[in-house]
Amino acid sequence: MSSISSGFQPDDGRAWLKGAARAGYFARGLVFAIVGYFAFRAAFASGQTLDTKDAIEVIAGSVFGTILLAAIVVGLAAFAAWRMVQVTLDVDGHGTGAKGLFVRAGLLVSAFSYGALALYAGSLLTGLGSGGGDGGGGGGVISYAYEKGFGIWVTYAVAAGMAAAAIAHFVKAVKAGFERYMSIPDDRQWAVKPICQFGLIARGTTFVVIAGLLATGAAGYKSGDTPGLDAALAEIASWSFGWLLLSLTGLGLIAFGLYCFAESWYRRINMPQVG
Repeated sequence: MSSISSGFQPDDGRAWLKGAARAGYFARGLVFAIVGYFAFRAAFASGQTLDTKDAIEVIAGSVFGTILLAAIVVGLAAFAAWRMVQVTLDVDGHGTGAKGLFVRAGLLVSAFSYGALALYAGSLLTGLGSGGGDGGGGGGVISYAYEKGFGIWVTYAVAAGMAAAAIAHFVKAVKAGFERYMSIPDDRQWAVKPICQFGLIARGTTFVVIAGLLATGAAGYKSGDTPGLDAALAEIASWSFGWLLLSLTGLGLIAFGLYCFAESWYRRINMPQVG
């Protein structure tokens, strides 16, 4: 691996675009670190688990909330835009084979998801936010499908997609596939690599739970009540030794946030020539 000291390496007129992408990874990491912290805390107290939109609300209510929220809006919007660059220009070389198209489809879903989260954060910033949200479980699409009469099949399809995403996260963690896109200094790999792996496994676990909740409840959902990240964490808490599993998942989501921070710093950002 390269021994560069930082991912921030100005090289040409595209540096500002790369900076925007890195800001997006950082904003994403902050959101998941907050979700993980509250999941960990809920495991030992009578608190409640959060989804990504709840995490945005926590940021909005913090000290300097307006400034932080504005930064999150910009960061998440930049991340959504970066995802679109990854999809449309294939800057990471996934290709047009079956595997490559699957990965790019996942990136497209991510672009819309974080774009919607940026809009939600923007609505809070302008005082127009309505609260709540699906927490990444595809609830908006599913609710619309139920209203049109074909929600069950869409729910099964989303559940299958979640399960596939979980498998991809597990494989990426076990094989440390993220190293292909990151320049982690040799003297920091001992710490960064296991944190990234733990974070990916934790997020993959939440995808498995969401997929199970979607599949088992497909016949009974009504508009707006499909499960998301918060429901997955609450489900984990209800299991035997749920407090232990929830605390580990919370720590894992914090680790996933740290993984996003590592991507912000060490990821190789391949941008197309502009200007």
